Amino acid sequence: MRILHTSDWHLGRRLHGVDLTDEHRAFLDWLHALVDERDIDVIAIAGDVYDRAIPHPDALGLWEHGIAGLLDRGARVVASSGNHDSFVRLGLNRHHLERAGVHLRTHLSDIRRPVRIGFDGALLPNADPTPGVSIHGIPYLEPSLVWERMDAARRTHAAVLSTAMERIRARRDSHSPDDRLVVLAHAFVAGSTSSESERDVSLGDVGVTPASVFDDADYAALGHLHRPQEISDHVRYSGSPLPFSFGEARFSKEVVEVEFSDSGAIGKPLITSHPVPEFRPVRTLRGTLHDVVSQSADHEEALIAAELTDPQRIPGAVDRLRAAFPGFIRMSWTRLDEPTGTSAAGSASTAVVRTDEEVFADFHRAQRGGPPPPQIRRRFADALARVHAAAGPAEGSV
Repeated sequence: MRILHTSDWHLGRRLHGVDLTDEHRAFLDWLHALVDERDIDVIAIAGDVYDRAIPHPDALGLWEHGIAGLLDRGARVVASSGNHDSFVRLGLNRHHLERAGVHLRTHLSDIRRPVRIGFDGALLPNADPTPGVSIHGIPYLEPSLVWERMDAARRTHAAVLSTAMERIRARRDSHSPDDRLVVLAHAFVAGSTSSESERDVSLGDVGVTPASVFDDADYAALGHLHRPQEISDHVRYSGSPLPFSFGEARFSKEVVEVEFSDSGAIGKPLITSHPVPEFRPVRTLRGTLHDVVSQSADHEEALIAAELTDPQRIPGAVDRLRAAFPGFIRMSWTRLDEPTGTSAAGSASTAVVRTDEEVFADFHRAQRGGPPPPQIRRRFADALARVHAAAGPAEGSV
């Protein structure tokens, strides 16, 4: 039985204002072909199907195109909600979609609802004693909103995910103890490396979850971080299928195939990574204006960021870059002795990135003469979490 792990599609996302609908559609078409080629039984999507809580109509169309193509090929879809998704909107009609083979796990009550698949790829009823694979999707859980309802020990991501895993273990042990266990989760797990386009879900260290939380899983399919990475032999991030920033373009994209044999609880699943093609190049070119413009013939289809190293700023540089590159997006000035990606002082792209908590702490010092005490920090964290839960991310937000 074969599962294809993917995440962080962010349907509706734009790259510095550039529409990525065509690139998303190309990815979905490629995914359909891979499902055919590899005879995939289940597509597991670990959160952030959409980029916004209220998806653009084009994003809704992409989702329909994606799942229709997967169902047409006989695959089932198991998807959990991420921090960018509205669990209400993503989970709309989830009980009806279940009958068609689309299993959406978006609510707290869904944690105990596995999708059981036999080793032959067929759906197993929950009451069927035949061993198979139990797939549990854990929706994104905002600790400040759910920790009391879940009776979690602390108001942290680690605590609520630990509680979710306890419920999953109890459900598996009481109903299908011989099943292999696959868990979908959307979280920041210790030992992972973030990139520049994920929206932060942490406050200090409360957002970090130890990988040991997933020790009982045969495979933990993680989402949230856009760089594919292996935390342990059975805990992985698939990463996003497209680069959503110029920094992300530096590393490859992939989906992860997880194959279970009918050997029951014996042996580890076979894990294979499949590189995702680059549907539109995203490039950062560094050099003098003359040197960068001279490369235009090699990058006609690419989205371009230019880092210019001329000793003096050249009037009209943006106009020349726009004329040379159809996909020109942004420009910054750097010094030759600076590492790549570091903008010179005064550049429009230079900014000191500060968290909401740091801004609040500075405000409190200015008003009260000292840092906020723990009780005030907790109240601010609660208010911030409610704002994040009620609103989708703004365009270009991380």
